[in-house]
Amino acid sequence: MISLKTFHLFFITVSIMITLYYGVFEITQPSSPGMTSNILAGFSFLFSAGLAAYGVSVFNKFKHI
Repeated sequence: MISLKTFHLFFITVSIMITLYYGVFEITQPSSPGMTSNILAGFSFLFSAGLAAYGVSVFNKFKHI
């Protein structure tokens, strides 16, 4: 059985990969004309950076548990 800590770190990692992929996808193949795709890509990259910071925080917290 997978532990809750392992699942949480796995889920964060998958979420980071999905948001990064979406950002790259919006840049390479825009879904909307104009700046809308660039704004969506920017938000996706910011969100993935936030998830990465959260992942590091959770990883450090799980070291002490």
